[in-house]
Amino acid sequence: MKNTLRILAALTIVLQAVTAQAGTQGRAAGKVLDSAGNPVEGATVIVTTPAIRTFKLSFTTKKDGTYGFIVNDATMFYDMRIEKEGYVTVTLSKQKFSTVDITNMPPQTMLKTSEAPAGRGAPAPAAAAAAPSTSEQAAVSYNAAVDLYNAGDKPGAEAKLKEAVAKNPDLPQAWKLLAGMAYDNSDWARTLEYGQKAVDLDPSATDLYGRMAIAADKSGDKKMAAEWRKKYEDANPDSPELLYNKGVDAYNKGKMKEAEAALSKALESKPDLAMGHFLLGMVSFNMNKKAAAREHLQKYLDLEPNGKEAATAKELLPLVK
Repeated sequence: MKNTLRILAALTIVLQAVTAQAGTQGRAAGKVLDSAGNPVEGATVIVTTPAIRTFKLSFTTKKDGTYGFIVNDATMFYDMRIEKEGYVTVTLSKQKFSTVDITNMPPQTMLKTSEAPAGRGAPAPAAAAAAPSTSEQAAVSYNAAVDLYNAGDKPGAEAKLKEAVAKNPDLPQAWKLLAGMAYDNSDWARTLEYGQKAVDLDPSATDLYGRMAIAADKSGDKKMAAEWRKKYEDANPDSPELLYNKGVDAYNKGKMKEAEAALSKALESKPDLAMGHFLLGMVSFNMNKKAAAREHLQKYLDLEPNGKEAATAKELLPLVK
């Protein structure tokens, strides 16, 4: 029992946010815009895979230009095609979709056939036709950047994105992708710079808030980090990760009922959140709810049999028989 008490005391540190365990399904979401940055409603998104000739998903973009889908086997590569009458078709090859979180595809810009330069799906312009505008050129550069990014050429993608925003500084999707790349490179200053421009141009880009909070924190600006964190919380009140962190905070403050409520809600949205089950098991143990403690500790072991808290869960299970 003394060992168990030492284990419980050690858990009063703040646990980190976690993601669910990988499964076979993959999920993806994205947005389709025109060259002016307006959403394209009714574009057809077609998903196929060379691995299964008969496989095909087809759906249309919503009023805000967004789309989302699930594939049952995330181990395969998929091809995507986005088309709409009057627009140049966009093709994306060899896409992989995450089994952990939704894969947020970079926004795709569709040019109208009248805007496209020769070689991008439209007839060659007549000799007297006007040259593409700078915003149209920016859209072409952005699409080229997305192609390079999806092909794994991130330096090439970054160069094209900078070319795009030089031609059209009011292209939010380009700033957003630049911010994401800067974040991946742990370039916190540029993450904040590019992310702020993206959010200023497109207030709906709320999925940047979490990265902005981390970038500000890593930069040492605690006040800014708190502001972005508050924006993230307001925009994502039912995020499983956010609810998990609220549960952690309540647990560390000894507020077991609050922790139980937050963790239970997180697990409703994300049933395979392993650390959520572990912590709810600990909360239930502290509340002397043996059946619940046994259920969640065992579920944690089922999900992460060799996880970092596996030894603790195994030690506690005999105490809640």
